[in-house]
Amino acid sequence: MSAKRPKRSAPTKGSPADLPSGFEETMRELRDVVGQLESQEGGLEVAVTSFERGVKLQQHAQQQLDAARLRVEELLPDGELDELDLEDEDEG
Repeated sequence: MSAKRPKRSAPTKGSPADLPSGFEETMRELRDVVGQLESQEGGLEVAVTSFERGVKLQQHAQQQLDAARLRVEELLPDGELDELDLEDEDEG
């Protein structure tokens, strides 16, 4: 018996409903698409469809990163990431 995937509503082309909700899931699917394209299996039509999916996933991942960056900037006093020093200068 195979594992069931969560049901999603019938997505319209390019709708967020057909995209993964989490960044890690988005990246995992994007890696799968790249692997499929690199393997050159399935012919031209499959490759073009996979490429289209990959572009959608890349754009979605960028939106997820932008949203995360915005959340982090909102937590900083001046909203500037450049001011955040992640290295401990006392260590040396």
